[in-house]
Amino acid sequence: MRRFLVPRTSIEKVNVKQSETEVEETPHNVANEFNPNEIVRDPGCRKQIHEYAPDIQDQVRRAYILKGPTQPDLARFPRTQFGKSSRAFCKAWYKSYTWIEYSESKDATYCFYCFLFKPPGRAEHFGYEVFNKDGFKDWKHAYKAFKDHIGSHDSKHNSCMKHYDDYNNQRQSVTSIFARATRESEELYKIRLTCSLDCTRYLIAQGIAFRGHDESSTSLNKGNFREMVDWVKSNDEKVRDAFDRGPKNCTMTSGDIQKELAMCCAHEVTKVIMEELGDRQFSVLIDESRDISVKEQMAVMLRFLNDKGKVVERFIALHHVKYTTSEALKDALYGILDRHTLSISRIRGQGYDGASNMRGEFNGLQRKILDENPYAFYVHCYAHRLQLVVVSVASSCSSIHDFFEYISLIVTTTSASCKRNDALKEAQHREILNRLESGEISQGKGLHQSSSLARPGDTRWGSHYTTLIRLDQMWSSVLEVLSIVDEDGRGPSQAAGLIEKMESFKFAFILKFMLNGKIMSD
Repeated sequence: MRRFLVPRTSIEKVNVKQSETEVEETPHNVANEFNPNEIVRDPGCRKQIHEYAPDIQDQVRRAYILKGPTQPDLARFPRTQFGKSSRAFCKAWYKSYTWIEYSESKDATYCFYCFLFKPPGRAEHFGYEVFNKDGFKDWKHAYKAFKDHIGSHDSKHNSCMKHYDDYNNQRQSVTSIFARATRESEELYKIRLTCSLDCTRYLIAQGIAFRGHDESSTSLNKGNFREMVDWVKSNDEKVRDAFDRGPKNCTMTSGDIQKELAMCCAHEVTKVIMEELGDRQFSVLIDESRDISVKEQMAVMLRFLNDKGKVVERFIALHHVKYTTSEALKDALYGILDRHTLSISRIRGQGYDGASNMRGEFNGLQRKILDENPYAFYVHCYAHRLQLVVVSVASSCSSIHDFFEYISLIVTTTSASCKRNDALKEAQHREILNRLESGEISQGKGLHQSSSLARPGDTRWGSHYTTLIRLDQMWSSVLEVLSIVDEDGRGPSQAAGLIEKMESFKFAFILKFMLNGKIMSD
């Protein structure tokens, strides 16, 4: 707990002085809080139980009972002169009298049971104060003194020993009852937590959403997480019993618990990544984009060489940024690295896209990091470079540019509705059966699967290539669907123009040329 120093006023100073005077005048100041540091192992140096506040005496007893009697096993005990002979403490007494404690500082023995449970007051039998407060050291008459201290069956020593046995007996202790109940509840809690955690790990691994629109008990679909927990309960009696017997406010299925479990999984994954990275140098890969909720997100990845000598890339953070300026991105990156105790001096590379705020030569993010670490060399993302080159080359040729414009129109026309999409798949299915019967294609596992035309993306050239491959495979089916659209149309339709364009030599030549560009160039 932090203590804040505040200047004292004159009134406070008077009150402090008055309180200090009262403390000095108080003859006996008893602490009202248990301090474990006051537990002293040497019986000759510790306080008596009755000197503690009544509220904490039970805690003191419990602390001493957990530690047990002090019985040091010394190689040689100090010898005391008794007349013409010298005698010393014998460690064999530990086995004969389990209650004996030995003080090295006073070279004396004490009674552990009487120390714990002796009521304050006047001594009523032999050795009561000696074995509890002063210490016994008359080794010459030790055997007789030990027996006299134990006394008869109703002696104070035997009474204290009975109190000790009752207190230490786990079956009769109230604390034991609570402990057993606590252990049982902990086991049930562990089962519920394990079930929720297993469901969380599965949903995270599959990239499936957790929450549902209606998670109430009467809902027919309570969301993926709750439905999965219910499924586990229905198939595992042990888990079902743990949920049924547990408190209603500790079912480990609330929305907050789901977030915490997902966050814990993220922390564990990050911990493994940091252990894999160790103290090696690394490069940072950063990209920014908007998510489905229209929030600007900055994704950060680390690229480094692992123990096996392989270059690996590990995703470590997805950070929401309000501003996309180079200064804001720099602050966000430094905050992420500081959170994982990574130094800027260990960066040996930067990889971004071509945005000006990232690659700017004078005010970009890469320049701001280079100013602090000259070894953090900037490399423009090669995949992004290739995309820009291909798009630029394709756009510079009017024939190729027009070709892809027609490709987009064909995909849109044939997949504009579910009816047209179903017609396309049905036509493709018939064509595959006809080609199998004629022997043009062979049968095989995983071959000739049903597919549809993929819409090309503006930022990924691979999507254009996929679209061209599927159009080439579904050529006849696409023409058939375009004919159906043209016949069903009530007015002028562009389907007829697309059919004419596809049947032209120029369109077919460009399609084959783009698919076999490497062969044509060879």
